[in-house]
Amino acid sequence: MTHSVKQKTTERRKYMRFNTPMDVEYKTLTLNPIFGKALAKDLSREGLCVETKHKLPIGTTLELSLNVPGDNLPVFATGKVAWADGIEAGLKLTKISQKDRVRVLEHVYKEWLRNNTRRSFGEHSP
Repeated sequence: MTHSVKQKTTERRKYMRFNTPMDVEYKTLTLNPIFGKALAKDLSREGLCVETKHKLPIGTTLELSLNVPGDNLPVFATGKVAWADGIEAGLKLTKISQKDRVRVLEHVYKEWLRNNTRRSFGEHSP
């Protein structure tokens, strides 16, 4: 008896995504700006997925302030809504300094390494 396995949709992302929550504040760059808070659910070199209280239309440009845990200075960036599904949206980073990009990626990589090192030794994440 043979079983067929469904193949997942081909992954189109260029960079690894890290499931590391991070608080984000945003402002839409629209005629009537919306100010809000979001939770970044995963991040990559080029973008992030956020959960918001507002529905964000595709194509909307946002000014972002990312609060990197353990870091006193926020990371400022600009992003554009690439996709939206209810209160979740995928943002493509359109402007972020190299220094700030490194700060974010260092944090998410350290978290990923910490969580994966625990698992490799049989420990469970908190």
